[in-house]
Amino acid sequence: MLSGKALGRFGGIIATLSLIFLPLASCGDTQFHALDVFQAENSEGHKILLFVALVAAVAAVAFVQRNAQIVSGMAGVAAIGLEYSSSLRDPERLVQLLVGTHLAFFGFLLVLAAGLFTQPGRQAKG
Repeated sequence: MLSGKALGRFGGIIATLSLIFLPLASCGDTQFHALDVFQAENSEGHKILLFVALVAAVAAVAFVQRNAQIVSGMAGVAAIGLEYSSSLRDPERLVQLLVGTHLAFFGFLLVLAAGLFTQPGRQAKG
């Protein structure tokens, strides 16, 4: 079984790789990757949420203390949750979140679980 430290890092790696290399969303027939989001015009809100999620994913790999895992897991889940709610507000329902977003969300849940199940006052073992 994975220790808290390993589980948090594993989740952070899943989130990081998913956000960077997999398609995150689609609008009609067009799929968007992270680089497409950062290059798009008039999408500052999406850029900020993606940046927060990427920083949280990298932090989950780099910092394995309990509080750091909780904060980075919650930040990633919140960023993806806000992006999801923004896709629901699309009046034509053209925007869909894809596999990269779903796997990143799962990775952030692993990071959050690793932080929550590590005993307070202790570092995650591993």
